[in-house]
Amino acid sequence: MENVHPPSRLRFICTIGPKLLNREALHELHEHGMGIARVNGSHGSIEDVRKMIEFLRANLPSGVPILLDLPGNKVRTEGITTPIDLVAGQAFDLKPENLTFRSLGARLKAGYRISAADGAIQLEVTGVENGVIQTKVIVGGKLANRKGLNIRGIHDSMPFDFERDTALLNLAIETSVDFIGLSFVRSSEHVRRIKAQLVGTPVRIVAKVETIEAVQKLDRILADSDTIMIDRGDLEADVGRENVPLITKRVIRRAKQLGVPVIVASQFLTTMLDRPLPVMAEVSDITNAVLDGADILMLSEETAIGTYPNQCVATMRHIAQNVERHLRTEYSAVILAAGPSTGFGSLTTNKHKSMLDVGGMTIIQHQLGNLRSIGITDDRITVVTGHNHRQLETYLRGEGFQGRFVFNPWYATTNILTSLWLAREPGNLVVLYGDIVFDRGILADLMTTGGGVALAIDEHSQLDPEAEKVTIESERIVRASKEIEPSRAQGEFIGLARFDAASTVLLSEEMESIVKEGRTMEFLTVALERLAARGVRLAPTYTHGRPWNDNDCLADLNRSRDVAFPSILAAHSERERAHATPQAIL
Repeated sequence: MENVHPPSRLRFICTIGPKLLNREALHELHEHGMGIARVNGSHGSIEDVRKMIEFLRANLPSGVPILLDLPGNKVRTEGITTPIDLVAGQAFDLKPENLTFRSLGARLKAGYRISAADGAIQLEVTGVENGVIQTKVIVGGKLANRKGLNIRGIHDSMPFDFERDTALLNLAIETSVDFIGLSFVRSSEHVRRIKAQLVGTPVRIVAKVETIEAVQKLDRILADSDTIMIDRGDLEADVGRENVPLITKRVIRRAKQLGVPVIVASQFLTTMLDRPLPVMAEVSDITNAVLDGADILMLSEETAIGTYPNQCVATMRHIAQNVERHLRTEYSAVILAAGPSTGFGSLTTNKHKSMLDVGGMTIIQHQLGNLRSIGITDDRITVVTGHNHRQLETYLRGEGFQGRFVFNPWYATTNILTSLWLAREPGNLVVLYGDIVFDRGILADLMTTGGGVALAIDEHSQLDPEAEKVTIESERIVRASKEIEPSRAQGEFIGLARFDAASTVLLSEEMESIVKEGRTMEFLTVALERLAARGVRLAPTYTHGRPWNDNDCLADLNRSRDVAFPSILAAHSERERAHATPQAIL
């Protein structure tokens, strides 16, 4: 029976080797997590590759696509019948007949570094004589047949598509594979020339980012590709091992911004080639790839030749899904505290109103405490500042705040919506106005309210013209605006909201659209109404009489100090007593 996986945005590529070429093994691999089957076009004859694709077409579970990965103009060893043991310090000659690109020596000179076998072997060129590349072994190992050789700075004078790539591309079109992996892309022109050959076919392009040129010309390559793959093994040889993690994060971030799916590949679970469990560094590597935003993770030799292919993909899926569960429950927060602090007289001449004391505590320290009470730590809190921003930032840093500040330079001529748009905070998000005090029980209920968006609503508010009023139908907020007639409203939005990651994306789209329309003085409710119009459910979280108050003027501050905040503190104390153990009370 087919295994039912928990819902996941992630997919997993498994490279298929000869020992997996039976129907039962393929179906078992799929049950453990394989979502895409990869054929490595670097190995075997063209006829061998054809037979593998035809077998997969006939025997893969329904709906599993095939990726044919082209070798590209990567120089590989050839004609090595027995792996050669290389020892550091020894001299070693690479002969033309042992290279897929016979004239490689004409492009090298003494001092060039050759990285072989995904960086495991390092050779330094000492000279070239009659096409024979003379080297000194820097890092030894076993050099086997069909192993890749990487040399920086020589590819400008080499053809982009070797003869084998041309033959494999024809095969991809003939067999209608789902994807081709385009190796060693160095410009968008490389992608476009192959794309032109694929016109009228269902084959889609995966452009592989594994060269420094691809990183430098990333945006153009992204614009022309269906998907990109970060091949960390080959990228390492081109940019240096120490730079690969940072470049990977940068490429993923940019691809996500432009809406291009990202595959991260190479060396995820190499210790599982001959053992059933990963090491901690591999667990961390997979975790970081998911946290960075990878859409697809790829296994290469782990499944192609490894002893534990099913355990490898199951391990990767388990780790990734654990991260996804964490991401679904992890929230960031944005406190909107940019606006001018008018209405308080001399109290706010040199400080923002969020720094006003409401009863032994400033408004913003109260808010930070409430956020921390639901597990949102400082490193996931952004404060948008504007008026008296230096005072506010100095104060919070002095109190040990470790979060982020975003300055709104147009705070005097913009409103809350523009401030939130400037924060550009992705993922699950809590948003709160920087001048409210509230019982943290309201926030706790907000976090457990179902749906993608939840708004804290005071259903008993004395509605005045300045209140952000809402109309509610069948427990869905359908309108939110100061312009709503009080008699038609069912409550007031108190300036506290929660958005899941998908809704945050839609919210950002609407805010950006509003800002580009020049409507920078709009309230957040304008974007909320647009979300409702798009069919997004805005769920109310009712205050149920629990205390809260906004602070727009001196009268509001006095009400917070005399009524709202003492009630909030009392509610918090009562809640703490109710949850205390008998031993703690004693």
